[in-house]
Amino acid sequence: MNRTRQLGVGLCVLTAAIVGASIVPIPETVPSMDPTGRIDVTTLAHIAGYGLLAAGGVVYAERAGWNPSMRYPQLGRFVMVVALVSALGVGTELAQAAIPWRQYTLADMLLNSVSALGGALLGVGLCRLATDPSR
Repeated sequence: MNRTRQLGVGLCVLTAAIVGASIVPIPETVPSMDPTGRIDVTTLAHIAGYGLLAAGGVVYAERAGWNPSMRYPQLGRFVMVVALVSALGVGTELAQAAIPWRQYTLADMLLNSVSALGGALLGVGLCRLATDPSR
């Protein structure tokens, strides 16, 4: 299996983990705050999950050669990944509205989208480093 395919499988597993974690009850043993007591643990999970998914998505789209019919294909891939990961974030939050033990908030939807944007920017940086390590 080539590396691009491995990355694609990894992204599918990460997506399934995000969706799964979004619908199961949060165990009582999970701390609500980080060790410093300043940041909610679920906030960190949103940032890490959606950011990593978007970063990997940009790298995958670049390596797989996705070429949206645009004048600037790299921008097209970036926008496509941010839109798809943001849509996943909004969708999981809306699904939580129907689950009695979960709650959804507009703030989490926004956090998911901002995390996707940040992760996609990281992915662009990784692609540039891979093509020109002197940067």
